[in-house]
Amino acid sequence: MQQLILSPLPPETLSPAIQNVLGGASSMKLMVVRGMAPMRPAEFLVAIYQLSFDSDVQVRSQAESAPGTLPDRVLLGPLADHLPPPVLHFFADKLPTLRTAAIEKILYNNDTLDDTFVLLASKLDEQALEIIVQNELRLLRCPRIVEALYFNKQARMSSVRRTLELCVRNQVRPENIPAFDEIAAELLNDPTPSAPDEVLGAILSLDAPVVSSATEIPVPAPGADAPEEVKKRLTSKSFIKFDELKIFEKVRLATVGNAYCRQVLIRDTNKLVAMSVIRSPSMTDMEVVAAASNRAICDDVIRFIAGSREFTKDYAVKSALVNNPKCPLASSLRLLSFLRPDDLKNLSRSKNIPGALATAAKKLLQTRERSG
Repeated sequence: MQQLILSPLPPETLSPAIQNVLGGASSMKLMVVRGMAPMRPAEFLVAIYQLSFDSDVQVRSQAESAPGTLPDRVLLGPLADHLPPPVLHFFADKLPTLRTAAIEKILYNNDTLDDTFVLLASKLDEQALEIIVQNELRLLRCPRIVEALYFNKQARMSSVRRTLELCVRNQVRPENIPAFDEIAAELLNDPTPSAPDEVLGAILSLDAPVVSSATEIPVPAPGADAPEEVKKRLTSKSFIKFDELKIFEKVRLATVGNAYCRQVLIRDTNKLVAMSVIRSPSMTDMEVVAAASNRAICDDVIRFIAGSREFTKDYAVKSALVNNPKCPLASSLRLLSFLRPDDLKNLSRSKNIPGALATAAKKLLQTRERSG
């Protein structure tokens, strides 16, 4: 997602006190970023922003880290007032997400840029995100905020659903949300959730759930690698039945969920869901190899992998594809020339691939032997 590029404020817009600091020695500038200079809070924040572009590396570095060290008594007043929008964006970027009081001031400030909302929507936790979800005018004006919420694992499924419903009702189309048109049709027909929001949210927070079946994610076993707060949110009756989820829920879990979600959903009978998995930015190399060799997933996924220059850079992916009868013959023939002799030999003897491919592998092997 494209990020706003910040630049120094024009010198003529700065107060004399700030201009004196910028024209002073590095020692004076360091006093400012350390909070040791007598300045009004608003001027102090603007000065820190300007010094984040300073030619002195030490000054610039300390200015960039200063927001996280400033107390609320210094931050809250100016962040709620008429600071220049780039300054508000800078502090939104540099403040730790735990500084909720300061971040809320930025979110409630009418001068805050839409780009700043996009930034915060991508990283805040579920409680702070609710402030963004309630700002419907901004969401409709800038669908990129909706997209940032969608891809933020910490956003409640119900919150994301509300923002998508808002877009659908107002005929606003976020361009980068997978299968948005199909999701829109489903939300219009039946907007009700299929699973408790706390269960879906907790599953998104897990990295390695314990698996008991192909359709359920149960509670983590004692000692499982999951945060305590997540374990507390799940009860002995909390699990996901993937086959009962709505398309919207499946697509989002496929896109931002954990490895087990992807493992289950890539085999989904709905190709939109399966394709959302293979397009997920979280897909690992090992998962792509497993998908390329899987004969149970839909043809579209195999075609997508075979047509991806990025995925087929991996030798293991090439080998998996040519051994998968679902791979288009033209793609398999193109990949043959990259195979090693032993793999070509095994392929030429295989009964699980098209005969034309086995024959081509045998001929290529013979050609190499004659020339070698």
